Amino acid sequence: MNKINLSTKLILLFLLTAVAIIILFGMSAGSGFKKHFQDSLDPHLYQYFSYINSEIGSPPDLNKAQQLSESLNIKIILKGNHINWSSGNSVSEFGEHLLPPQPDKNNRYTSNIQRGRYVIRIPNSTHQATFITRHERELPPPWALFSNTLLGLFFVLGLLYLVLHWMISPLKLIQAGISRIGSGELDYRIRITRQDEMGSLATEINKMADDIDNMLAAKQQLLLAISHELRSPITRSKVALSLMEDSPMKDGLKGDIDEMEKLVTDLLDAERLNHRHQQLHYSQVTINQLIEQTIEQSFPNEPIEQALATNVPTQSLDETRFQFVIKNLLENALTYRKQASDTIIINTKKTEQWVYITVEDHGNGIEEKHIPHLTEPFYRVDPSRQRETGGYGLGLYIIKMIVEAHQGELTIESTVNIGTKVIIKLPC
Repeated sequence: MNKINLSTKLILLFLLTAVAIIILFGMSAGSGFKKHFQDSLDPHLYQYFSYINSEIGSPPDLNKAQQLSESLNIKIILKGNHINWSSGNSVSEFGEHLLPPQPDKNNRYTSNIQRGRYVIRIPNSTHQATFITRHERELPPPWALFSNTLLGLFFVLGLLYLVLHWMISPLKLIQAGISRIGSGELDYRIRITRQDEMGSLATEINKMADDIDNMLAAKQQLLLAISHELRSPITRSKVALSLMEDSPMKDGLKGDIDEMEKLVTDLLDAERLNHRHQQLHYSQVTINQLIEQTIEQSFPNEPIEQALATNVPTQSLDETRFQFVIKNLLENALTYRKQASDTIIINTKKTEQWVYITVEDHGNGIEEKHIPHLTEPFYRVDPSRQRETGGYGLGLYIIKMIVEAHQGELTIESTVNIGTKVIIKLPC
């Protein structure tokens, strides 16, 4: 389910708040206006219409009433025992559909407000006079008032949205920056365009990235220095070992020293590849050529089936490093096969944009929980780290570094008791 972003939540909150304010304001303003009108203006309007009523007289002068109605722009209704008169239109149009007027405190008159009209009724000895104001100026219908209010509300909310969008827009830059830094781009820094809290947050994240970058660089330098320093005692040990007489002990020591030398070499190679300024020595070769050369040199008698596409193009690759990739993948597949006679399959395929290399075995497979960690340095499925069950967990890590240095991708698929498939994807 898609999450609602912060700006949408804020807009919804302001929209609900605005609707509630409009409703409350309309109710309070309407009742307050009516109360104010009755308390403050009612007596003045009564005095005004009393003068008009006295001008009409009792019994009423209908001609005078018609004159006053036209000149003052009011509607006059006169009702009595022998009178049922209205200025202009019929009496029923105004008399029957008006709300009952409310009497004043002294019962001198009754008054009310309806549909924007002020209605006042003043009793006389011979008749009852009703005066209605604004009889030709109707208030807009409710739907028109509602639509105008909504238009104004949406206009204000639109401005509010633009302001809110500007206020929280750095959050997207910060989120994208954190994602890139978290994915390994430690040299990436968030662009700071504001001097408010958002700018301070971006500044702190950039400082955190600097600290992490410096810490990892120090770790890398330490590991490289130690690895370099280990080469000297290993070399001296090999020289001393060559002076010893042949014996099972000498063979055992030689195996251990060779293993240490390989570990140091792998560590150095891995850290060089992991460095942002890694050096690759490119040459124009095809993957098929590298596969054939590697198998011929290292696995001439192994049951390896080659299914190589004929349309694989020439690419710029570091030949030595990619031979290391192919050799290690084949060694892993041969090591973990169920029987020595099981065939390993290596194939290539070309699409419009990519060249694929796949190495597949039919071994014991790997549990799904281990697959995401196989390319981590020193990670081993077998925690005992016995020599018979594999190396030191650097092989796939180095392979991943080499592939990514060539802007490629490494994918591992495996099913327990069925086998493992390693797929390398390189851009054409």
